Amino acid sequence: MKKIKISNLIWIPAHRNIQGNDNADVLGKRVLTVIPSKYCEVPERKLSFIYNLTKLTSDKEDIIIKHDYEMIRMQLCSPLIKKCNNQDGYAICLIKNNTEKGIGRFPPKLDNEYGRTLFNFTGDDCLHGTNYTVTVIMHCDYNAETNSYPELFSHGDQQCNLYIIWKTALLCVPRTQTNCTVVNAGHYYDLSLLTRPSENYMIPLHIKNKTKSPKIILNVCQNILHHGIMCPIKSGACLDDPEKPNGYLSLGEVQKPPFFKDGTLQIEYQDGALCTQNVTTPHVKTTIHFKCDLEAKGPPEYILGSGIEDCHYQLIWYTPAACDIETLRDYSAKTAGKCNVKNPITNFTYDLQTLMNKDFTVTNVNGIKYKFRVCNALMDNTCGNKTGICNSKYGTSLGQANANLIWQQNGPYLNYTNGDLCENGVSHYTLIRFFCEPQGSLSRPLLIKEFTCQTIIHWNTDLVCEKKIKCATNNDDEINLTPLIQSTNNYIIKANDTEFHINICRPLVPTQGLLCAHGSAACKVSVTSKNEYMNEISLGFPEDSPTLNKDLQTVLRYINGSQCPENPTKTISSNFIFICDNNNQGLPVYKHYVNCTYIFEWNTSIACGAVMGGWTAPCTIKDSFLSYEYDLSLLDKTQQIHHVKSRQGKEYAISICGGEKYCNGSAICHEYNGYGSLGSVIFDYSRNDVKLKYSNGSKCNNNSYTSEVRFICNESMGIGEPKLLLVSQNYTISRSSILSIKYKGNFLKVRYKKKKL
Repeated sequence: MKKIKISNLIWIPAHRNIQGNDNADVLGKRVLTVIPSKYCEVPERKLSFIYNLTKLTSDKEDIIIKHDYEMIRMQLCSPLIKKCNNQDGYAICLIKNNTEKGIGRFPPKLDNEYGRTLFNFTGDDCLHGTNYTVTVIMHCDYNAETNSYPELFSHGDQQCNLYIIWKTALLCVPRTQTNCTVVNAGHYYDLSLLTRPSENYMIPLHIKNKTKSPKIILNVCQNILHHGIMCPIKSGACLDDPEKPNGYLSLGEVQKPPFFKDGTLQIEYQDGALCTQNVTTPHVKTTIHFKCDLEAKGPPEYILGSGIEDCHYQLIWYTPAACDIETLRDYSAKTAGKCNVKNPITNFTYDLQTLMNKDFTVTNVNGIKYKFRVCNALMDNTCGNKTGICNSKYGTSLGQANANLIWQQNGPYLNYTNGDLCENGVSHYTLIRFFCEPQGSLSRPLLIKEFTCQTIIHWNTDLVCEKKIKCATNNDDEINLTPLIQSTNNYIIKANDTEFHINICRPLVPTQGLLCAHGSAACKVSVTSKNEYMNEISLGFPEDSPTLNKDLQTVLRYINGSQCPENPTKTISSNFIFICDNNNQGLPVYKHYVNCTYIFEWNTSIACGAVMGGWTAPCTIKDSFLSYEYDLSLLDKTQQIHHVKSRQGKEYAISICGGEKYCNGSAICHEYNGYGSLGSVIFDYSRNDVKLKYSNGSKCNNNSYTSEVRFICNESMGIGEPKLLLVSQNYTISRSSILSIKYKGNFLKVRYKKKKL
């Protein structure tokens, strides 16, 4: 999500306070007539344009925002349809603990200075004589057309100032765009992945003798977005020069699609501002030269020597997106594994291995079911060996299985070929295409089309949604950093007038006033005397899982941040080194900057992974490494025996501290069967739990029953209650595979939530 810096300047439009009138009574609830206010027709005077936001008002029901433990009902351009706390005159209502509070009265004050559009609402009393305030930050997003919906920023329980961001195409100037593909010498090129629908590229020029360096604002195959940017509407590139009176200069308009010239893929933006130099061209223009580079990840670079002197700004962009589709596909195939393939442009790996050993079905219009597997042959040989998809009714193979997942820009696909013959000597084949699952859609395969010899299946699944990384090291003693992920706010590290905003394995949580590049996981900002953010620098994006360095320390690396100031050919990255320490979760500490990389260290028990502990009678467990000690006797004092039931109705008795009395020496038992004596205590800091493992219980065929109790800290639950997670059936297991008993034996796993661990 793009972060918006808020101006303190407020313009109050001279509109009447339009209130709805009570004129209806529906199901016993009084309802207001919704009349969209004219102030939602927001003028942008410098662009001579009006944003009409009245469509964001619903005349049927209030807009609902659910956030953690609370809910907000709101309207933007009119009062609420349903009263708030049985009172009229509100546009925003907070519902918490079944209590309604008016936190935004209608109408708001509009602030649309400097190219930003903010609606500022004031509500009832909050704390210490202050009132609630709500700022609705409107944000252009060309893709947010029919699914436009507001989102509430995270805020503290007692915070009186709330912020809502609303991304919508209604706050965008009319879109000027061109086709972003080109065919040259039989090869197909597609630059559309470089188009940004809700933000721009920023390229600093680093001109000598300039105290404030100008920068080029750029988009690809479409006009730039006007978030505080006062460039002409159709500009595809624009110069932001803080030292110039007007500040902004059009460097060319979006007019024609990409083309090849002298063997180089290019985009040219023409007819920019008037050229004041003594040259032949009447207007400023911009040319972007694209170079195919399968390893490059950085932004475009300004070519020194071009620019204002000849009214022709030139940039060079090394990117995989400039390679033809066949080159990208071949490169991706070389690095592909079994049922996984890498996006050569973003470096994201699509992995569908979790779908491999299951049967799936799709049904055609005649009700005939086709059974298939992903990257694997069906076990049922109705349609012959190696069949990946089968028409069971007629015993027809519609294609043989393979695990060669193939990359393409809008999602990977499988091509099952060499099915049974259909006609003219052609064999049946099936394409199974996978797409990132849209919010609210069903994650299941659908039969899209059937031709004489071709079947096409589409599957929406979050397995192919990018920017998700495993937040754990890939080694035997896995270190899982997931407990450090922040979902409601970021870590903020202060150093003089600088702040580092950081999250783990995910982009930063949107923060009011923070303008760092969308998707960044770490950001460096300067803080003014007025506590405003400026000079935001992205320290990289979350693209790779954490790894172990040569000292066996866990390292998380963010890459492809802002341009490196001392080496414009490189981008800024950041390294977070996690050090095992008994300082609970700790906080990151900035250490130093070297070679375009910011280095942080983080002392935390999370980095300790799994640590062996011990048991001390009568009921104490202790971490032998970090010397943590927990007294579990409270479980026995409040209730000697706890019970859980399986789905089949089997009841298990649990007595952690008194098993020898109630369960024939076991902590867990069912009837006469004991589920083992304590074998080990494991403090797993990566998963934030403690496991008690029991073994050598009652006989179960050729082996013994085993069990595990997992304690998870939850301070809001008191003593809590145990929950049965898993009971697996027993199989005969040889001595060599005894370690597999956790999964194959009669294995009882109980989760026990305790107030303080």
